[in-house]
Amino acid sequence: MTITKGFTLFNIFSFLTVFLFFFLLKSPVLASESVKIGISVCLTKAIPSLFPFLVLNELMLSWKIFDNLGIIFGTPFSKALKIKRHSFAAFLSGCLFGFPLGTKTAVSLYEKKLISKEEAENLICFCSNTGPAFIIGIVGTALCSKKIALAIYVSQIISALIIGLLLRKKGDYQQSPFFDTKTCFSLSDIPKAVTDSVMPILNICAFICFFSCISASFENILTAIGANEYISVFIIGLFEITKGISLLENYGTDFASIFCAAFILGWSGLSVILQSISITSKAGLGCKKFVISKALQGLICAIICIIICKIFKLY
Repeated sequence: MTITKGFTLFNIFSFLTVFLFFFLLKSPVLASESVKIGISVCLTKAIPSLFPFLVLNELMLSWKIFDNLGIIFGTPFSKALKIKRHSFAAFLSGCLFGFPLGTKTAVSLYEKKLISKEEAENLICFCSNTGPAFIIGIVGTALCSKKIALAIYVSQIISALIIGLLLRKKGDYQQSPFFDTKTCFSLSDIPKAVTDSVMPILNICAFICFFSCISASFENILTAIGANEYISVFIIGLFEITKGISLLENYGTDFASIFCAAFILGWSGLSVILQSISITSKAGLGCKKFVISKALQGLICAIICIIICKIFKLY
């Protein structure tokens, strides 16, 4: 086996693990402070912006609200992307409520045998997106412009649809029948939705704290070597989306800031990607196509956002 072939993802992550271990030994105070920052992000940003949407997503699934919306929008959506009408629920969930709910809904559709394994693996590639509450609230604050945040949100949806078009099957596609949209309203669904949302939010917070520590270690190195400020933001954003976006508060609103923010949100950060993989792997779904699609979506999202901002003179 050659050196090139031996240098696999396993080697990369092994190196990162050893690197993080020595960082914890060398800078235990900085490491603990970074985890505290992660906890603060969870309490002030992640939980307030995500937990209510986790509950609402569970209720909309239980009460078949997504299914009823699918009757209106699912047909043109499914014809354009050549996927089952049921898949519209996952895409809509990802667009309205953000990650990891789009992925969670797609996996739920697969486990209910409403879509095939191949369809599920394609669907998760473009239904895991950042919700409008996060983008307009946090990104809008970081870039001091809700209009630019809205442009990024629109760019993300367009880039997701482009990924869906790139993955669609060739030739004719046999469509699924309409859903059974008979409502199943029950007040007992409300406490169930709340309790079912607790573990996902704890899972999200755990990832944020861990990757806050990783981003702090890289930030420490990048500062020591005097790396360009936008390169630092870009690299840290590749790991953890909230930390990367927060750093943009110090750099104003210009081409580089908007491009970095749009790419980071399209990519979603390794922390979010691994959250999605933790959901898909339990269902036996592959992740290689998903990771490649997220990288491509980040680039497409950034390019589209710059074009929109130029057209409407937002910076």
